[in-house]
Order: sequence, then structure tokens, then C-alpha cells
Amino acid sequence: MAVFKTGFKYCWCSPISVTILVGFPILIIFVLGSALASFISPDYDFESLPVSASVETGGSLEIFLQSSEISQFLDVTFTTRENAEELLESGEAFIAVIEENGSVAVIRPPGGGMNSLIPISIIDSYMQIGAAMTAVATGGDILESAQLIQAEISVIQAPLGNRVQSSFDYYAVTMLVMILMFAGINGIELFKKSMFSETGARALVTPVSKPALVGGLLAASTVTSYLQGMVTFVFTRVVYGVYWGENIPLVLLTLFGVTLFSQAFGIFIILLFKNPNLAMAVMQSGIWVMTFVSGGYSKVDFGAADAIFRFSPNSLAHTVIFGSAFGGNHDRMMFDLSLLFIYGAVLFILAFLLGKRRLTS
Repeated sequence: MAVFKTGFKYCWCSPISVTILVGFPILIIFVLGSALASFISPDYDFESLPVSASVETGGSLEIFLQSSEISQFLDVTFTTRENAEELLESGEAFIAVIEENGSVAVIRPPGGGMNSLIPISIIDSYMQIGAAMTAVATGGDILESAQLIQAEISVIQAPLGNRVQSSFDYYAVTMLVMILMFAGINGIELFKKSMFSETGARALVTPVSKPALVGGLLAASTVTSYLQGMVTFVFTRVVYGVYWGENIPLVLLTLFGVTLFSQAFGIFIILLFKNPNLAMAVMQSGIWVMTFVSGGYSKVDFGAADAIFRFSPNSLAHTVIFGSAFGGNHDRMMFDLSLLFIYGAVLFILAFLLGKRRLTS
């Protein structure tokens, strides 16, 4: 407890360092959340594409085109066939949809480009759904019908749970996890001051056991880093309106697991190399890599390697927090959370054993 109190006070003795550790994540979340909003967040704030249509009144196609979801994409003018074609020729419509005798024809001008391809794809999705439902009703192949039904257009990005993830939601999680990982530097700095200096030389000749010294310093750096992370957590939730989900205790437990891992990782490295500068370089390099492969900076598809990278500490934390907030698989979340704490526990044990040997040599 005496070692913990001394270490805890030391961690907070530099106002500049504390301000950077607390203020940097808040600033970077704001910058990334604002600058990359269009990259992460679904954005449907655009003008609907004009379409002219001559369809059966009260028919299924008319109901489909009049739905609020489709109106986000298409501005449909229902009229006669002649007028629909005139609107197309005059450039007031990108395509014309003509329904006659149960069949549907889509007319588009030459070189219509994306402006015509988008509404054509929407109409095509309607036709595929109709074909699938007809196959089911007439005893057709169910598997084939299911594959056709999957062609249904996705009006919005599939929301995880009841909310669509925003850029601030994404970067608040990934950047806070990254900062808590970097907070392991607290442990390296604390050990550098307390163990690998004149202060450390005096501490090592006291009757205090080596595990008690290592444990007290670990506890001090862990609590300090976690409290700093909680400032960011509260700020993003209250000021930025970040959605952390309803199960806040699970989120806080996950963030604590990240903190435990980072502190144990940092102290294990400095005890392994007995060189604070080398330990700092290895720590920073390792965290940059773990953050990158987990999609902390931006979402990257690594192909087959994703199956391996998903077990990085950052990825495990992302799975639990995003899953808690946006409806992830519960069993996978619990597995990943358990694995995160196992990582931390193994490094803690190794740090204790290594400290017992290295601090006496």
C-alpha cells in the first residue's frame, strides 16, 4: 500500500503529462469524428433521383415506389406512358418505368451513367423479390428463392441493434482503447523512476519483497491510467453524445481489461530489457501495430489475416464494446472479454516472476 500511494502520487505530479493524456484523446476523437464523418457514418442527405413512372394504380409496384424508404432515393412522378417518356426525353427524369399487362419495362437514355444505374438497380431488386415470391407460391426451388430474396435492396446500412453507428461512436471507442494501451507508458515511466534509478536502488535494499514492489507500482500505474481514461469516457458521452450502449458496466469492465493489459505489457517489457528507452520504443511500436490491425485508425480488410488479427487486444475490446452498444453476438463478446483478461493475467504473472529475478540481479 505504501508503494502504491507513492507511485500514485508520482503519476499525477506532472500536470503537463496528465493534461496531454487526458486532453489528447478528446481532441483526436473530435478531429477524426468530424473529418471522417462521411467515411464512417451513413449519410443520406442528398437529392432523390427523378424517375417518371406509368404503373398500375394501386398495384404492388406503385406501392413499392411510394414507400418512404424508396423515396429517400427516388423522386417518382406517376403519370401516363406518353408523359413518362416525354419527361425522359427532356432530361427531367433519369429513367422511365412502364408497367403494362403485368410486365415492367425500364427505359433509360444512352449514356445515362450512374444516375440511371441506381434507379435501375432499385427496380431490379423489386423484380427479383417478385420472382422469388412467385417461385415460393408455385412450389419452386426454396434455396433458389432464398438467394433471390437476398437481392432485396438495403435501404440503410444494417444498423447494429437499434442505432446506426456514427463516426464519433466509432472513433470514441477505437481511440480510447488506443490511448489506454499507450497509457502503459505510465508503467514504464514509473518503473524507470522507482526501480532503475537511485530511488530504486534504495527501495531494493529495503525489507519489502520484490513482488510487493512490483505489485504496488503496477497497481498505481493501472489505477492512474484507468482514471485518465474515465475522464475521456465521460467527456465523450456527455459532450460529444457518443453512444456507449445501455450496458455501461460491461463497457467499463472492458476498458479496465485494456488498462490491465497495457500496464502489465509495459512493465513486463521494461523488466525484460532492463532498458527504459528500449522498452518505450518496443511498447510504442507494438501498440501502433495492434491498433492498425484492429482497424483503430480506419477499417481495413486484411483478408485471411483478419482471422488472426481479430485476437489482438484492441480487436477483442472493440468486439465487446461495439457488440454491447450495437447488438453483437453475446457468446463471442464474453469469449473475447475473457481472453482480454487472460492476456493481462498472463503478463502480470510473467512480470511478477521476471521482476523477482531481474530486480535482484
